[in-house]
Amino acid sequence: MHHMCRFRLSVVVPAYNNAPLLDLTLGGLARQTMPAGDFEVIVNDDGSPVPLAPAVDKYADRLNVTCVRAEHNRGRSAGRNAGAARASADLLVFVDADTVAHPALLERHAAYHDGREGRPGVLLGERFDIDWAGAGALLRGESPTPAMLDAYRADPRDGHTAHPQHRLDFARAPWLLGFTHNASVDRATFEAVGGFDEAIVKWGLEDSELFYRVFHHHGCPPDLFARDPLAISYHMPHYRPTGELLGTLDNIRYIARKHPRYDFEAMHSPATLGQVMGKVRLYSDAVAACRRAGLGRPGVLPAEVRAGLADRTLIAGYGVSRLPLGTGSHTFDQDAPIDETNWHRLGLMLQDFRTGQFAQFIHIDLWRCLMPDDLSLLVTKGLRKADRLVLVASHSAPDAASMLPVPFVDDLDYAARMLAARFDVSTAVHEEATVLTIR
Repeated sequence: MHHMCRFRLSVVVPAYNNAPLLDLTLGGLARQTMPAGDFEVIVNDDGSPVPLAPAVDKYADRLNVTCVRAEHNRGRSAGRNAGAARASADLLVFVDADTVAHPALLERHAAYHDGREGRPGVLLGERFDIDWAGAGALLRGESPTPAMLDAYRADPRDGHTAHPQHRLDFARAPWLLGFTHNASVDRATFEAVGGFDEAIVKWGLEDSELFYRVFHHHGCPPDLFARDPLAISYHMPHYRPTGELLGTLDNIRYIARKHPRYDFEAMHSPATLGQVMGKVRLYSDAVAACRRAGLGRPGVLPAEVRAGLADRTLIAGYGVSRLPLGTGSHTFDQDAPIDETNWHRLGLMLQDFRTGQFAQFIHIDLWRCLMPDDLSLLVTKGLRKADRLVLVASHSAPDAASMLPVPFVDDLDYAARMLAARFDVSTAVHEEATVLTIR
């Protein structure tokens, strides 16, 4: 049983084909202030052409270290899972094989989880993206100097979240900063969510996807994740093939289909991680605010809009999946469970649909909560997938100022004029709602 384990934590190191960098990683772990008897290291050799066991065996007299080898390369997700399966401690610390740990790294991770007193938690450590001078220091067995760790070489997440508001937004979307080069999670949580998704074999986001599931598994509590600027690691320079970086785009498409919700949908376009976290918070609050205000309900649809529901329709709102929709229709119903024909998106990611797949895309009120750039994107993408976009605005709606910080369109004439500069826009005022039809 795991609770009988003598180790305080297990360090999992996925590795492939770079023994010199792995040597630096293991050297950093051998210099920890935590006594070597308090932790174990599991290296997963993911089918390297030249086995990594000799590089690992060099540290057998200084570390409780095991090398687990896969005969074929299966990707970083499978490698981390294989390493975690061999781990015996209740706390898992993930460190990449291109990362050198500060001597106090493992003590910082252990102290955080000890402070949780048995409650689940995730600690995200600091990563300095060092360059040649810092790498040279580590190769000489020295610590990088402050000049080697300036803002140009700091953790990229620090720059993305420099604005005070974005630091507050972290509690609402911590998974976006979940890089497993230096991160820890309680084993019970890791096992409960099924570990890393082994279908993600290309580079990037397999760690964020894991922590997305961790966050939702526990009900999205604001204190589940923490960052520790003193849990330091040094990310060594290494070659990054352009093709691997482009693979991230395929991973985004896969993960977006796996989790068709508005929070992951916030990654729809290039932005800093802080900006994406901000949109996750705003749009999560918007969905809740519209529900409280009774907006987005199909009861406000005028007869002329209802008459077209039998045609191929994509429709967003609350309770819209109960409408008499025609064959080939799809819903973004925030009040119905997610299934093959109903997702919890807002309409900013539509790549799963064919061009011209729908006769109309009806959006009831929630479109009013999009930031101006995202409203433009909704219209542009929506008109690629549907012949017309129908934006419905309930008359019983609050004013924009009362909805802050959630954005809200209350001046429908302004929105219509803005869109009419590029599109054919017709406005129809009905008893309960105004309808903007865009072609």
